[in-house]
Amino acid sequence: MTRKNEFTMQNIERAISALKAGRPVMIYDGDDREAEVDFVIRADVVSPATVQWLRENAGGLLCFATTREVGKTLGLEFLSEYYRRRGFHSTAPYGDEPAFMGYVNHIKTKTGIRDSDKALTIRELAKVVELALKDPEGAREAFRRQFYLPGHVPVLGGRIGERWGHTELSLILARAAGLPPAVVIIEVLGRHTEAMPIDEARELAKSLGIPLVTTEDVKVLA
Repeated sequence: MTRKNEFTMQNIERAISALKAGRPVMIYDGDDREAEVDFVIRADVVSPATVQWLRENAGGLLCFATTREVGKTLGLEFLSEYYRRRGFHSTAPYGDEPAFMGYVNHIKTKTGIRDSDKALTIRELAKVVELALKDPEGAREAFRRQFYLPGHVPVLGGRIGERWGHTELSLILARAAGLPPAVVIIEVLGRHTEAMPIDEARELAKSLGIPLVTTEDVKVLA
């Protein structure tokens, strides 16, 4: 194993350990894609304080990510397909179709936008995802009863093996950690009006003690 490959595996192992322990990881998708860094954390540990921390330290769009298979099990479809049937353009500038499958709130939320509401919606989504892996019909019924649409938490469906966005990268990392496909991702903007530059993101990761991995790192797990 070369020194570079050894460093990559050590970095990946740190990221897997952090995700498994309920700590955040940072993922950079590459210069030829969005050129953005996202925070990623397992969904079942998300609390109101977690959402507040992500909002204050990242600032992008907080999303719940699962696989497209789970999304379809729950009765969702890609919104790009929905809008394309109506004649709208649905491809991002970097060539991919967006991963959005819906926007939801749990029925026990008040407005849906508050940190406490988003945390509740995210944790309950994680439970439904786990159920979908064991009892698809039961999960679909639970999703129909326990959530309303549209809401304030975007649900993303990962096309693992076909697309290499933060959605897929985070789910591959979760799979390697032995976790269900239920994670939260959010773009790191910081004080910038554009994405935080990768060099600055690396410094942030170092100061926070958070592993930062790239698409190339995660691809060794695919």
